[in-house]
Amino acid sequence: MSFTLNPLSEALGAEIVGLDLSRPLDKPTFDAVHQAHLDYLVLVFREQDLTPAQHIAFSERFGPLDIHPADDAVLTEHPEILLVSTRRENGRYIGLPDGGPKWHSDISYREKPSLGSMLYGIEIPEEGGNTGFANMYKAYETLPADLAQAIEGKRGVFLAGRNNAKQTFRRTLNDAQKAKTPPVSHPIIRTHPETGRKSVFANEQHTIAIEGLPEDDSDAILSELFAHCARPEFAYFHDWRPADLTFWDNRCALHIADLTRLDDPAYLRHMHRTTIQGDAPF
Repeated sequence: MSFTLNPLSEALGAEIVGLDLSRPLDKPTFDAVHQAHLDYLVLVFREQDLTPAQHIAFSERFGPLDIHPADDAVLTEHPEILLVSTRRENGRYIGLPDGGPKWHSDISYREKPSLGSMLYGIEIPEEGGNTGFANMYKAYETLPADLAQAIEGKRGVFLAGRNNAKQTFRRTLNDAQKAKTPPVSHPIIRTHPETGRKSVFANEQHTIAIEGLPEDDSDAILSELFAHCARPEFAYFHDWRPADLTFWDNRCALHIADLTRLDDPAYLRHMHRTTIQGDAPF
């Protein structure tokens, strides 16, 4: 089985053309997709017709799957699939309508954060709802000298945004879910376990402090770091089409959702997401 690889931007991202992910990939093809994911950080597969079971099966080729802390916002028959959705039933959102309002890495607030996420677009609005991706290898490699020195060897405190009283979401975690997601400590700069490259791992949505620093100093450094990571030259913004599957590397890329139309009653964005378990950062 062969495919065509088309880069999507100078920063990161590539489209893979010619694969039907509803069918198992042979080992050489899978190995080539795996390498493309390491090289480009974000992969886009267009025009995929995937059942939840097929989505899960492809995801599991890369590792065991995680269940999102919001375990009441998942597909009932397939709890490995998180509903990223603005749909409501009985006046209540069935999933997470506002996933990713700030730059972040999925599940970075767990002891073992995510390797990667696969998001499948089922119902896509005609406008709005795009997803931005940012290359954190490039962010690390271009750090200003004073900022690099300020975070060298430092660890951050990571807390789920939906578990943080200082952040506002349409749907937060309940008390039981919050109890299962206490703050954790991770390096601000991590080394990718497969490529050996360093990248910025701290992110605006889930990193709340730098360990060992006064709050004012920590906030000032993180603010400067987050602004640096959001520079346009590091980013690619994906314009969704129905039946797109995107697969990104949470170990070296951040992402953000365009939620500007969230208050529009006509806005409908319904997606399925799997999250692949990763390793403890170092």
